[in-house]
Amino acid sequence: MKVLITGALGMLGQQLAKVYKDQDPILWDREVIDITDKDKVLTQISKIKPDIVLNTAAYNDVDGAENNEALAMEINGHAIGHLAKAVSTAGGILVHYSTDYVFKGDSVEGYKEDGQPDPQSAYARSKYLGEQELVDNIQNYYLIRLSRLFGRPAKSKSGKKSFVEIILDLANNQDEVNVIDEEVSSPTYSVDLALATKAIIDQKKSFGIYHISNNGSCTWFEFAKEIFSNYNIKVKLNPVPADFFSRPALRPKYSVLLNNKTEPLRSWQYALKDYMSVKNHEI
Repeated sequence: MKVLITGALGMLGQQLAKVYKDQDPILWDREVIDITDKDKVLTQISKIKPDIVLNTAAYNDVDGAENNEALAMEINGHAIGHLAKAVSTAGGILVHYSTDYVFKGDSVEGYKEDGQPDPQSAYARSKYLGEQELVDNIQNYYLIRLSRLFGRPAKSKSGKKSFVEIILDLANNQDEVNVIDEEVSSPTYSVDLALATKAIIDQKKSFGIYHISNNGSCTWFEFAKEIFSNYNIKVKLNPVPADFFSRPALRPKYSVLLNNKTEPLRSWQYALKDYMSVKNHEI
C-alpha cells in the first residue's frame, strides 16, 4: 500500500508518519510541494498514484486569517479541491482533517457528524470551504473533524504551538497566567487521532464525515488547570472571560464534537497525562 502524507512535519503529520512507518510513507511538506500549486499537485500525484493520501497541511492561524482570508481560503479551501481531483483521478482514498470551528457553537448538546456548519470566522470559513471542495471532487474520502489538537511540537517553520506548549511556556516565564474560562470543546491527542485514523481505514469504514476527539470536554481554563495539576505547577492560574483578550476572530462558545461512528477514545485527561509523561517537561 502506497501512503502519501501532506503537512508531514506538522504535529499530526509526524504522528501519522510513525503510525504508517511500515508502509514507508511518502512525506510532503511545504518545502517539498505547495498544495496550492494545482498543476504540480495533479502532476505529482498522477506519477505517484498513492492508495491513501492523508492531508494535514493547513493554515492554522485563527486570528491571522482575519487579515489574510484569501491565503487561508487558498490553503484550507481551494487546495483541497486540487488534492481531491488528483487523488480521485489516481483512484486513491483522501483523508482530510477539519475543525470544530466550522460550527457556530450555540448547541449545548454538541455537534453530530451530520450537523450543519455555520462558520463564524475567516479561518472557519476557509476550513468549511475545504470540506465542500472535498465532497464535490472525490467520492472515496474520509473527512475527520477534530478540536484542540495537542502532541509533540511541529518541526515545520510555520508549525503552530499546541495549547499545552503555550501554557507551559507561560508558566515558565510569568508569575500569573490568565486563561479563558469559556469556549467548551474537547482536546485531541495527536497519537490517539493518528491511531483512530488508521483504524477507520483498516476497518474499511464507510466513506464520509467522522468526529474524532478525546472523551470529555473542558474550557481553556480547565484544560490549563489539568496541565498545572500534572506538573504540580505553583504559578497562579486565573480564570478570565473570553473578552479579557483582544482576539480578532470569533470562536465557538460550545463546539463539542459528538462521535457516533467509531469507538470512543480515552478521556482527554488520561491522554494528556500520557503525553506529558512522555514529553517529560521540566518546569
